[in-house]
Amino acid sequence: MRKTFDSLLSVTQALRMLSGIVIMAVMLITGYDVVMRYVFARPLDWSITISMVGLVTVVLLTVPDLEARNEHIAMDLFYRGFGPAKTLIADVVTMVATTVFCAVSGVVAATTAVHFLTADLRTAGTFNLPIWIGYALVALGLLLAALISVLRFVLSRQEKAEDAPDTLETLEGGAHA
Repeated sequence: MRKTFDSLLSVTQALRMLSGIVIMAVMLITGYDVVMRYVFARPLDWSITISMVGLVTVVLLTVPDLEARNEHIAMDLFYRGFGPAKTLIADVVTMVATTVFCAVSGVVAATTAVHFLTADLRTAGTFNLPIWIGYALVALGLLLAALISVLRFVLSRQEKAEDAPDTLETLEGGAHA
């Protein structure tokens, strides 16, 4: 399971890097569009459409990496005060909620992407981008986040279980001494 998680971590890191490149591209496109629009009165037909897909890409392709690294927003103020039992309950509730939300939303996005692909639906305007691309990006990000959420939880429980015998032995050894 550790190998699978590490492989997926490599994938999420690559997606995070891709998101960084997309941020740069969206910034350049937006800057170029602003100059063309306000200096030359010739706005780009495609910049808004590309920027929308770019923003979806930036957000949803970084979510799996945040989940894998456990760097998402957390309520540390309360969490740090929990004992082992409450921490486990909080971890289980968080993992289940995250996994269910990401899995359900990801499946809906994947289904929608397939529907839009088969119907060949495109955005309105002069630059007709296939709509399924955005939904496929949403599906990829959320389904990968759901998988990583479960794997990270299982691995963290395994690591705590492996550390627990050492702690127990230390406590027992200290009690006998």
